[in-house]
Amino acid sequence: MKKILTLLPLIVLISGVLLSCKSTEAEPTVEAKLTRIWTAKVVKEGSDIVYDKTASSNKIPGYANYKLDLTSKTAAKLTEKDGVTFTGTWSISTDNTTLTISGLTSSSGVPTGTNGTLTYKIVGTPTTSAVTLETATAYIKASNTIANYQLTNP
Repeated sequence: MKKILTLLPLIVLISGVLLSCKSTEAEPTVEAKLTRIWTAKVVKEGSDIVYDKTASSNKIPGYANYKLDLTSKTAAKLTEKDGVTFTGTWSISTDNTTLTISGLTSSSGVPTGTNGTLTYKIVGTPTTSAVTLETATAYIKASNTIANYQLTNP
């Protein structure tokens, strides 16, 4: 009996340690979160909201066509508001704050005023279902303003 009482605290301690161990899954990387197909939820050109997926009417309804396909770890496919689809490659900066899509081409050439490269700031913390991107410079196809894209993964 004395032996059992001596071992009891050790048994309780070991049991507590074992029960408190939880399986924790690592947080997905920004790259893993972005490797999806994204569509426009809300788009601003400058400070002007020009598209809201939930609105009954929009200043620029063409953003319903906007799609950014990053399902490949390197290849990107961008469908602009005018329905033109460009293909290229994508990468994320080492500090996870910038998305660059380069080598963009289509049958009609490169996106106007870009030389085939679009650079976006990643605004806030992306999730697997939502990300906000903002053009790093004024974009001619966004009325020559900074464009802000609140994107959703369907």
